[in-house]
Amino acid sequence: MIVVYYSPKRQIIYNFKFAYRIKGQYLERNKQFEESKVQLEKSLALCKTSNIPFESYRTNLALANLYENQLKFETAIDYTLQAAEIADKNNMSTTASIYLRLANGYHRIGNNDNALIYFNKSEALSLKQHESLLPELYATLGNFYQTNKDYDRAFTAYFKTDSVMKEHKNYFQAISVYSNLATLFTLKGELDTAQQYFEKSVQFAEKNNNQFLGRIYLNYATFLINKKEFESALTYAEKAITEINNKNDIEALSGAMEVKAKALVNLKQLDQAISEYQSSLSVKDSIHEILKTESLGELLSKYETKKKENEIAKLNSDKQIQKLQLEKQKAEILGNLHLAKQKQQEIDLLNQKQLIQELKLSQQKEALALKELETEAKDRKIIIAEQEKLLIEKEMIQQKFSNKIMISGFIILLLFIILGFNNYRINTHRKNDKEKYQLQNQLIQMKLEALRSQMNPHFIFNALNSINRYIIRNNKETASEYLIKFSKLIRSILENSKLKEIPLEKEIEAIQLYVDLELLRFDNKFDFQVRIDESINRENTQIPPLILQPFVENAIWHGLMKKKGRGQITIDIKAKNSDILFVAIEDNGVGRESANEQNTVLHEKGKSFGMQITADRINAINKKDNNIKIIDLYDSEKKAAGTRVEFELSTQAA
Repeated sequence: MIVVYYSPKRQIIYNFKFAYRIKGQYLERNKQFEESKVQLEKSLALCKTSNIPFESYRTNLALANLYENQLKFETAIDYTLQAAEIADKNNMSTTASIYLRLANGYHRIGNNDNALIYFNKSEALSLKQHESLLPELYATLGNFYQTNKDYDRAFTAYFKTDSVMKEHKNYFQAISVYSNLATLFTLKGELDTAQQYFEKSVQFAEKNNNQFLGRIYLNYATFLINKKEFESALTYAEKAITEINNKNDIEALSGAMEVKAKALVNLKQLDQAISEYQSSLSVKDSIHEILKTESLGELLSKYETKKKENEIAKLNSDKQIQKLQLEKQKAEILGNLHLAKQKQQEIDLLNQKQLIQELKLSQQKEALALKELETEAKDRKIIIAEQEKLLIEKEMIQQKFSNKIMISGFIILLLFIILGFNNYRINTHRKNDKEKYQLQNQLIQMKLEALRSQMNPHFIFNALNSINRYIIRNNKETASEYLIKFSKLIRSILENSKLKEIPLEKEIEAIQLYVDLELLRFDNKFDFQVRIDESINRENTQIPPLILQPFVENAIWHGLMKKKGRGQITIDIKAKNSDILFVAIEDNGVGRESANEQNTVLHEKGKSFGMQITADRINAINKKDNNIKIIDLYDSEKKAAGTRVEFELSTQAA
């Protein structure tokens, strides 16, 4: 027997490694991945200062587990390879299982060549020294071949698994292997043999109270439906629902309910079938709501984290800027102009970095707003699809029901009238619901497109170029003013886009910010004025967000920018009645005809995307078409003198 003596110092190091690893594994189990990584890396660092191979081996495996749980499989493979090297050098009995783990890892990242290399290594070593691993090895190899649609080799591997399980009396892999064999025989069309393996899988799952027993029942019930053994299918579907409820496996619950409903339909138990279909849809809605909340929550969490990091970075940057400014002043006092210029360049660089960080944060906030709108649109589509599916199922069930009970002339006539009326009512209801949801979905989509058109990439690009130009010219005051207004405009658009309606005052503020930015860019080339009827309450009057800006943008770019001399844009808003506003937007630009001619020369094609989206939104809100009237203006000499856009806007529907 070899006795290893640990000095007190080495024993302390070992204890620290052990403590760091145990703490890291505990944090990993509680999904605290970053903290877990810190503790495990501390353990691994201590391992490098001492020679305790087994602890180093276990720490590498713990790190591999950590990265697997985060779906970072390539990094997990790197740590597993380090563990394999330690196990190989020290002739550990676990080497074969590490090779099997590497085979699985390479399979996950799609490197099948390396996966097969390590499958073969694991098999060779297991046959020599670790035969108890063979059932797991052959079962995993069968899964590998089945995933790659190499069914012949998959059969061979599964049959080997069956053989070694019986030899070693180790049936741990029996459930999955027999279930997979059942699936393969089903694909071959050998349904009786498939059923034998399904029954074996169920038998072992029941005997061991397997955690996936509910899903195994569900797979067998689905198979029995296809085999048209509906009584047995109903029995196993009900068992699946009971077991799935006990395990709180909500993802499988809707599938089990749907299989039960199919069995009931074929057994002519129609009322129960409809009830099960409705319950299945309710469960699907619950799952979708959970996934949606998790997705938005994760995105919001990332945004908040980035926001905090940005605030910390800004504080540090401000401190550094103050320090550099003091050093610059000192250099100027001492007459060292070269050093003062260098310090100013460093200050400008820090200011630019701050600006970039702010813009990245704005982009992340925009992504969050777009995600919320896209999720809302997706919800509407799911509702429409599920309503249609339920109605179709009802119609199919009613059709089957009517075909069986129409046995006499009078009853046939009576049922025909009842079912005809019922079908008419269902179709009318479905049509109305579908139109309603499609209209709501259309409004959401137009709102999303309006936001995207507001966040015009060309406008953002030009705005950033203008800020950069002011910074390069050392015009810090103008750059700062431009950046502040640009940030306010972005925030206003993102905040307003989430709302169905906003006060008129907020819409006017957003328009004013946009115009101020364009005035800064184009050296105050035009005047802008908003006139609102005194009878209109700006705070209480609600209108859809992002509704006026596309018209103003169109007036600037297609009317005033091509005009020689000073331009003018005027917005007039009047109350037609308590529910409707009359809006007129007028410019003294070159007019539509001249603008179109110049666009042709400049090879500008197509019409304003923002104008088209806004026109569609106004049509949907007012519930009628052709709401917008465009009037060409002329002077006393019949020359083009601008354009006037008029439309009515229903505030009640907003």
